[in-house]
Amino acid sequence: MVSQKKGIKGFFKNQAVAAIVKVIIALLFGLFVLSMTSAALVFFSGPPELMQVKPWLIGFITHSTMVAVSIIIMLILSKGKLNTYGFKITKHVSLKQIIPLSLGIGFIGALIGSFIFIENSASTEAFSFVQTVVFIWFYASICEEVLTRGLIQGLLKPLIKHGFFLFKLRISLPVLVGALFFALMHTALLTTGMNSGAVFNIVLFAFILGIIAGYHREKTGSLIPAVIVHMFFNVGGFCAGLLIQLFKTRI
Repeated sequence: MVSQKKGIKGFFKNQAVAAIVKVIIALLFGLFVLSMTSAALVFFSGPPELMQVKPWLIGFITHSTMVAVSIIIMLILSKGKLNTYGFKITKHVSLKQIIPLSLGIGFIGALIGSFIFIENSASTEAFSFVQTVVFIWFYASICEEVLTRGLIQGLLKPLIKHGFFLFKLRISLPVLVGALFFALMHTALLTTGMNSGAVFNIVLFAFILGIIAGYHREKTGSLIPAVIVHMFFNVGGFCAGLLIQLFKTRI
């Protein structure tokens, strides 16, 4: 009986170690992708004057590198089967549920960030409306979801049995890790001079976004719902920004 108990303990201990190793490997892949985006920005960016005239160019370089490197890694690891990383069509997208939720959370996050914390960075104010739609709502949403919910969450799919319940919803370990990685990506905003409180607010709501996007990515097996969640989260934040500007001009 004693040896049997030791065997059971050893089995669960080995499972825990294997899970930790898989998480570390997934995070290392994610960090490698981010390091490549930084290297690409240094290599491809032009004079500082050009970056000021065309601020969208920075995002285009980094996000293009992000999605390209992520897809290359996924192609190598899956031997060309990208559908295992969420690249497939799904008909099980509950738009009536995810669109209002994403809009609302993005809206609330932006309101809190603007009224409670003082942001001292240019943020996306230098973007025109068309650039905002193309590069933030669509392009950034797609590229960031390919990295976090595609590569990282896809790599951790074998750990889906590990998780916990939150408000009767089961949040798996892959969803949690992907959301944490996505949230912590935004700590890079500290290097832009943004107020630490504002950055914390962004990280917090990015984590909430990551949980929602990851949950629907796992539920449907597709990246499409995650991209939709991400996109309408950004739309909600944009709408809040417009409301805040209108409020300030009337004061």
